[in-house]
Amino acid sequence: MQTRTTYGVSEMIIEPPDTVVIKPRGDFDGAIAAAMMEALVTWARDRPFVLLRMDLTYVGAISPAARHALTSNGHRLPPRALAIHGGSFTVRVLSQMMDRASWLRGSRNRWVWHAPDEATARAWLDEKRKVLAAGVRPAER
Repeated sequence: MQTRTTYGVSEMIIEPPDTVVIKPRGDFDGAIAAAMMEALVTWARDRPFVLLRMDLTYVGAISPAARHALTSNGHRLPPRALAIHGGSFTVRVLSQMMDRASWLRGSRNRWVWHAPDEATARAWLDEKRKVLAAGVRPAER
């Protein structure tokens, strides 16, 4: 059974057994991003891996504090695959820069892919589930 938690106008959806969907909406600020990251870290703590899907379709601005919260906590998460989709050209470029910043801050135990749409993101995560369940871990780039 899915669990939905709202953070302002944004939401986080847990799709058992291993998937979390993050849907930032409107302008995404640091307090909301930090609260969502803390909830994600707590939920993922004892899991062997996590699949994340981030839907950026309706996000507005992403504040510097939100970017910091999203890029500085990856070392606290288990191995994972992150599929990002949606968003304007600017948001997609910003998410790629955030991916690089996260890697530079030590979050290297993950795969990240920018999918063209939700269906493709879900299909990619399904494939990564098989790989992670088999014990294969992401290699450093």
